Amino acid sequence: MVLIPSGTFQFGIDPEKTHAFFNLPQSSGSNAQPIKNITLKSFWIDKFEVTYKDYIRFKPTGKYKIDSIMEPVRGVNWYEADAYCLWLGKRLPTEVEWEKAARGTDGRLFTWGNDFQPDNANLGSRVLPPDPSTKDISPFNVFNMNGNLAEWTASWYQAYPDSKYKDPNFGKKFKVTRGAAIRKSDHGFMKEFTMIPFRNFAPPHLRFWDTGFRCAKSI
Repeated sequence: MVLIPSGTFQFGIDPEKTHAFFNLPQSSGSNAQPIKNITLKSFWIDKFEVTYKDYIRFKPTGKYKIDSIMEPVRGVNWYEADAYCLWLGKRLPTEVEWEKAARGTDGRLFTWGNDFQPDNANLGSRVLPPDPSTKDISPFNVFNMNGNLAEWTASWYQAYPDSKYKDPNFGKKFKVTRGAAIRKSDHGFMKEFTMIPFRNFAPPHLRFWDTGFRCAKSI
């Protein structure tokens, strides 16, 4: 695991900066506004996404159709991901923790900086095992937070403090997922999807072929 130190970081999207820079509509990423300075206590987070090698120890009777046990586990629902982390004495990260671990403290939009460089992350056709040569490494040395798999977080899909954005999906119906995933390379909204502050959400009881997770731990 990687230690994320205590301190303040920029959380959310600044539409005046981000949307002009990427030529995105003002409504893009509205559920991740306004930008805020958030202070967190230190915590631990997995350096890599949980792999099948890890997960099979927890659920050995599963039927896994994979090429390698070193691939990140996917197709598990939120409850399964949560149970695995708890089994290890850990937990799922909140979306605020996830964003800090991916973004660092300088307000960057991607793990590598502010330039949109899709080749730096795995947005291709298949999930890949951890790769030490990847450029998708956060300032805190956490891997594959811009690509490979979307990831479950502990957080319910709620409005940000002081947000004026209204979404009928807000509440305790959906869990937030973070991070872009494979097969986004031909998507018209790839710039938006790959930004670290971008939020997505899903019913916690469903499984998705492009969604995995990593665990966190309080100090």
